Amino acid sequence: MKAPTDHTTNLKHLASQVLDNVNFESVKDVTDIVVIGGGLAGLAAAKQLSDQNRYHFKLLEAKSRVGGRTLNQQVTTTDGERHIVDGGAQWVGATHIHMQSLIAELGFSTFTTPQEGEPISQDDLPAQVQNELATIRATLNRLAASLPIHAPWLAQSAQAWDGITAYDWCVGQGYSATAIEELDYSVRSFLAAPIAQISFLFLLHYIRSAGSIEQLEVITGGAQDRIIKEGAQSICLALQQQLAEHVQFDAVTKVEDHGEFCLVSCQSGQVILCQRVIFAMAPSLLGNIQFEPPLLSNKRQLIEQWDTSEGSIKAHLLYTRPFWRAQGLSGISFIPNEVLTSTFDCSRNSNGPGLLTVFVNSSDAMRALSLDERKEQVLEVLSQFFGNEAFEAVDYVETDWQAVPYQRGCESPLAVGKLTQFADNLKKPLGSFHFCGTETADIWTGYMEGAVASGYRAAEEAAQALDHQLFSL
Repeated sequence: MKAPTDHTTNLKHLASQVLDNVNFESVKDVTDIVVIGGGLAGLAAAKQLSDQNRYHFKLLEAKSRVGGRTLNQQVTTTDGERHIVDGGAQWVGATHIHMQSLIAELGFSTFTTPQEGEPISQDDLPAQVQNELATIRATLNRLAASLPIHAPWLAQSAQAWDGITAYDWCVGQGYSATAIEELDYSVRSFLAAPIAQISFLFLLHYIRSAGSIEQLEVITGGAQDRIIKEGAQSICLALQQQLAEHVQFDAVTKVEDHGEFCLVSCQSGQVILCQRVIFAMAPSLLGNIQFEPPLLSNKRQLIEQWDTSEGSIKAHLLYTRPFWRAQGLSGISFIPNEVLTSTFDCSRNSNGPGLLTVFVNSSDAMRALSLDERKEQVLEVLSQFFGNEAFEAVDYVETDWQAVPYQRGCESPLAVGKLTQFADNLKKPLGSFHFCGTETADIWTGYMEGAVASGYRAAEEAAQALDHQLFSL
């Protein structure tokens, strides 16, 4: 394959005419595009740039690994056999076309999320409450469908809906406390926050992005349809291997936009000269970077006020077998309590070890415990659900995403007033800068699918901007 045109000499000459000697001499590398962030969005952007082969690029990742909010962890049997579990993003939905394409292209495989047996949930709801919930879902879907998919903040009722929480809306509609509580359980499962803290407009936007609230809730045919057998981070690790010559592990500390070129400064002291920068990260993480000149006021406020939920501590337990199935149970539970919020069976095959995904409550009380103390609490609750065999876990691992450097949590459920005030600046290019990350996606925001799609979009934006840039290198 023919290499992209080398613009190094012309770009360095331009920079030498603008920068003083000290700044110019600090430049250690030159490229066309710098991608900042090695999660799915950044790697998807880099993949697109590599596939198109039009421009030189580099990808910088602050952590010592790629993957962003995906993380392969290992649990080990008593005889040393290791099994992969997902410490972060885990599920691939039935309509996640970009993720499915990547999985096939990279040679990985998926399996259907196990559901054999009955789930454990609250007591059977009265028919009246079930009908009420059906009405709530239908109404949410109808209102969500009215939002402009690319700009929900422009909806006719956007200001009013963004001024109240989803809980406020439910109360205003006269729904019963039981029905509201059930909706709250559901929303917590995909946004990791109570509806009393979430803008009603943001909830509608999230539903619109997925197609319906049922798509967010259900397993078969929905967002939790399948699991990547090799672990979700394997996608990122495979892309890293393909793009190895372009990937560097170095935290970006400062980015300067000089109009026709940019300077990207790193923690190591490295300074890269480029023409375009793609920021592939959650909006709040942009606060780790100094911008010169400072970003526009609305963009700065978006970064400073972007919400990330306390989320859950995600844990996995390994058993010698999926013992719950012998009891006619699926391993799935939705009974939020002081210790955990939900569980899922993620066993790779019916004849192998049993694996449970557990979303542990992120309260201050649970976070104050040691790992072993949390494990004891989790096992105690699981024994109430699945019997005393739950105490016989062979291994236990967990990830608290609030504690992961350069991460600040996983989900981003916005509070009232923020979507209409700031979201117009969420993905809009600014000067030489482009922005991606799952939060910027129109379709399947908050999911791996949204991250990949956003990376492809940002890469195309940057490439097209260079195609039309007045200064031709």
